[in-house]
Amino acid sequence: MSLALSVLPLLLILAAGYGLAKSLIIPRAGWAAIETLSFRGLIPATLILAIARSDLSMERFGGFGLALVGTLLVITILLLSLRLLSQTVLDNPAFTSLFQGGVRWNAFVALAAAEQFLDDGLAVLAVAIAVLIPMINITCIVVLAAFGPSKASVSKVMNTLVRNPLVQACVIGLTLNFSGMSLPVPVIEALDMIGRGALGVGLMAVGAGISLRRLTRLDWRVCLGVVMRPIAASSIFVMFSLWMGLPAVQVFAGVLVFAAPAASNGYIVAKQMGGDADLYADIMTWQVVLSLLVLPIWAHLLL
Repeated sequence: MSLALSVLPLLLILAAGYGLAKSLIIPRAGWAAIETLSFRGLIPATLILAIARSDLSMERFGGFGLALVGTLLVITILLLSLRLLSQTVLDNPAFTSLFQGGVRWNAFVALAAAEQFLDDGLAVLAVAIAVLIPMINITCIVVLAAFGPSKASVSKVMNTLVRNPLVQACVIGLTLNFSGMSLPVPVIEALDMIGRGALGVGLMAVGAGISLRRLTRLDWRVCLGVVMRPIAASSIFVMFSLWMGLPAVQVFAGVLVFAAPAASNGYIVAKQMGGDADLYADIMTWQVVLSLLVLPIWAHLLL
């Protein structure tokens, strides 16, 4: 299968989720439970197994982690600088949603793409999740508290992190990995069976949340938010990784992290903490489209 066609299975799964929701075969209200199942059960099971089985030595992944953190730092600085330069045309709610759209990433899409493009993709993406998810959640909540009407205390930030299923799965997986403990075979087989459906179900949930009507809402804020991840952030990561001499698998895995569309939980956070939730949804919808277009191009350039 050519690189251009390798994204087709992802597109078909997204389309299946969209079709099931649009036709009401599965009512839209039911997709909230499906997404919760994926976020709180299926994806964590996949991460626990992938992290517990992976070689997480600093020699192998130390440079990868530094490139991820460095890219996140650069994007954060760029977005904060944008706020300082555009205070008259970009209000606080719009800025916080633009910020979230630039730094949050959808693990469902990234993991499914890693499974499609890379042989050892899940293990590498699990490392990225362990490194970035806590940092991104802290950063987003701090920015929303600083620029929005809601104030977030240290305890609220920590509570959000502790309750995040992806963070919990990373902690469990890392504990198993570094302690040298091995799970019983029945548990491994159960996690493996659960994980087989995780990526497909998660990707269908993303498709079910797509609103084609939002693709007509295109202004300069949406355009900026859309290119921030698949193009700008991905390019910054590639520059970091090439400078550090990372292997091709890790370079493309990092691109998947930063080219994946923004996560849907950012919409909920925006509504709860005074962000522009509609703007975030518009950015996220367009990012799904652009991500599917640029992934084969990045694969052609890097693999």
